[in-house]
Amino acid sequence: MDLNLIQAFVDIVDAGNLAEAGRRRGVTRSQVSRQLRELEQQAGAQLMRRTTRRLELTEPGQALYQHGVRILQEVASAQAEIDSLGKTLRGHVRVSVPTGLGDAHIAPLLLQFAQKHPGITLRVLFANRVTDLIAAEIDVAFKVTSAPPLDHVAREICDIRWQLYASPAYLERIPPVREPGDLAGCEFLCQPYPPRQFALSLYRDGQRVDVAVTPKLQSEHFLFLARAVREGHGIGQLPVYIGWEEVRAGRLVPVLPDWRPEGLGNRLFIITTPNLHPSMATRALIEFMREELGKLEVFQDTAA
Repeated sequence: MDLNLIQAFVDIVDAGNLAEAGRRRGVTRSQVSRQLRELEQQAGAQLMRRTTRRLELTEPGQALYQHGVRILQEVASAQAEIDSLGKTLRGHVRVSVPTGLGDAHIAPLLLQFAQKHPGITLRVLFANRVTDLIAAEIDVAFKVTSAPPLDHVAREICDIRWQLYASPAYLERIPPVREPGDLAGCEFLCQPYPPRQFALSLYRDGQRVDVAVTPKLQSEHFLFLARAVREGHGIGQLPVYIGWEEVRAGRLVPVLPDWRPEGLGNRLFIITTPNLHPSMATRALIEFMREELGKLEVFQDTAA
């Protein structure tokens, strides 16, 4: 089969329709349609069913798509390795990073990597809910979770610790918070939890205490939450990698520092799709990020 036609077919499946595939490939819709017909003739089978609303893969189409993705990855990896022999590393890596951690610590490292490897181009997506790397067209995803997906390759980087914080001004105007139960009377800021009211779990020396809280403000963007805490909107549950700089600057104060709240995810992973031969550009990015993240002071005592 023609490798160019296989690439066109993979692009059609990823795009979802002929028009979008044509836009991505820089050709017309009719040219993409013609390439699909040519590939079906070579394969001797119908690969997609055309309906008025969408394209649906047939069983042969699904099989060809899965093999096609792997074939194209192998070809790209081989070409990158050939190009890099005695030369600057080349390639393109699509990266997904969570917003708070990405803004605070991963983004500067990605820029360092880009400067170190000018032959490698990056496409960086800041998002918290990327689950299907193939559908999202992602090569490398940074994800904070307690349970990485079993159908992907997950490389553990470090533990993620959580802490409660408040501004000095907010603590001055509320009764002292000395025990977990004192949180029940405070405005609470945190990442989104499914129920409107939930039990916040705190741990100390093997002891667990649950406190019922009703959040005043919830957000997945921790820099926004940190700002709200800093401006005195309440006590916030934040990852330590966000709060520690604020504490150093005197803008925030740890609340119940001997207790650790349970957050949504306690480890940082680099996640990729299963691939025996990832491109050299992808391998270089993963190795660089694992090494550099481990050097960061905020992670050093928990780095894997």
